[in-house]
Amino acid sequence: MLRSAKYQVSKVKVWLRRRLLGAHVSGLMIDTGECVLLVDPADRVVGRELRVTGRYGEEELRRIEALVTPQSTVAFIGTHVGALAIPATRKVRKAYMVEANPRTFALLEKNLALNAVTNAVAFNVAVGEGAGEINFVLSTANSGGSKREPQVKAAKYYYDRPQTIRVPMVPFDTLVDPADERFDLVLMDIEGSEYFALKGMQTALSRTETLIVEFIGHHLRNVAGVSVAEFLAPIESHFSHLYIPTLRRHATKSEFLTVLSDMYDKKINDDGLVFSKSRVDLGPGRGAL
Repeated sequence: MLRSAKYQVSKVKVWLRRRLLGAHVSGLMIDTGECVLLVDPADRVVGRELRVTGRYGEEELRRIEALVTPQSTVAFIGTHVGALAIPATRKVRKAYMVEANPRTFALLEKNLALNAVTNAVAFNVAVGEGAGEINFVLSTANSGGSKREPQVKAAKYYYDRPQTIRVPMVPFDTLVDPADERFDLVLMDIEGSEYFALKGMQTALSRTETLIVEFIGHHLRNVAGVSVAEFLAPIESHFSHLYIPTLRRHATKSEFLTVLSDMYDKKINDDGLVFSKSRVDLGPGRGAL
């Protein structure tokens, strides 16, 4: 019943939006002060925050800036429309951007052009443990919540009746030549596919100074179907330190499993765990709900 009510509300909002804007509006332009961004008019999370406030992820942007230099190479895996990645390109030498959702990727490409970004390479693929194709859920109310088809099809992923399509998947290590690149920062936000993507980028991770990765309990359970220990397996050989913005806590490698298992058991999520080869001191960030 709750799922049906959410869907009906979503339908009404979409109808009103189309009535007000016109059926052919595929993007609204937002001026954030740092860049201009086209966003999906139907998006009620990142898109809505940008439309209403003109800002998104200011704390995350400050954290990114603290971790890079003008000589840095960075990677954004799950770039969405570029609200974080495009401002970051002005602080680094080179950026790799990956976005699996083809609708969102079309907006990302336009945003790169609108902001005259010339030091980025963008890929419209999912990254994973091997090459092939996967089923991919195109969320509409929250386009940033689009994800590989969950193993457990919980109502929270399907309340807006999203379309499921096939998208190409490749290991990140085949998108770039990691032997020629060192990454000061890899930022990953791919709604439960993190475990699979991390397995396919072991060479890149060996040459990555800092990894920021989402930690959401229901994504581990329902999307990837992995334990905390399995989630950590592709990570812990490459990094010695962990900073948890939600808890404002540092942990060493020997504490990774204990600390994250405790978070999992207590249903504490974080939009961006910070794994690093050496300890970094960062301010608090915005934890996930």
